[in-house]
Amino acid sequence: MNTDRTPGGGTRRRALLILAGAALLVLALLVGVVVSLTSMFSADEPSSTYQGPPAATGPGADGGGAGGGNGPEAEAALAHAPMLEVPGQAALPHTLSTRSAGPPITLPQPEQVSGVLVPTGFPATEQGAIAQAVELTRVGFTGADPQVWAQAYDSMAEPGAAPAAQTPASQDLVAFRRAANMPRTGPTRATVTWTPTSALVKGSTDDGNYVVTCVLGELVTDYKGRVATGGLGNCLPMRRVGDQWLVASGPRAWVAPATWPGSDEAVSVGYRDIIR
Repeated sequence: MNTDRTPGGGTRRRALLILAGAALLVLALLVGVVVSLTSMFSADEPSSTYQGPPAATGPGADGGGAGGGNGPEAEAALAHAPMLEVPGQAALPHTLSTRSAGPPITLPQPEQVSGVLVPTGFPATEQGAIAQAVELTRVGFTGADPQVWAQAYDSMAEPGAAPAAQTPASQDLVAFRRAANMPRTGPTRATVTWTPTSALVKGSTDDGNYVVTCVLGELVTDYKGRVATGGLGNCLPMRRVGDQWLVASGPRAWVAPATWPGSDEAVSVGYRDIIR
């Protein structure tokens, strides 16, 4: 097990969920899904005792969360606010909930697709921020490759944003590859995809220019027809800069709870279905 420090303080356990096993011993590639329930933050980032907005349990019909003032302190409080903790098995496929955290969130379409690594051009709304986070995560999680994540992230990051390698997403992908006995980066014999299913807005500043949003999807690993699936989320602080949403400068967001999309745990966190 890996351990590090989260913004909430203290040493936390990184849960590793191996969803599918290998075959033929020495020749087989271990196929697995690694889910981090507590992201690992470097010691040089100040810890936060902020207990502000609790984990969302059902943002409003517009997909939004609570406002939190404006400026760096408000932004840091939103980014560091703890999320609901869930058990490791919550990421595994299991029964869907009969409840919901609210109506589906309809996401706008990008205005620019060609000539860019990550589709961009979403409106200056919370739904636009969610849509941009969805596209960044979808592209960045391709192949579960930390290098691909870094390329996608860097293309969308505001100057002063956390380095790609220090983001929870990158740490999840590094741990995934290590647990699955894959090369640290580059092609593998497995096909790994992430399909977005749900999202929430954890909070936003009063001016609406800074939004912390979390997106959830199904990570599917296919190795020679052996398929493993699990839920994997990603929280990002997004800032409106000109006519674009970018990953905001300042602290990283608290790690996204890893839940199976549509499950009771996902609903309790506040994840709502998305319509693209």
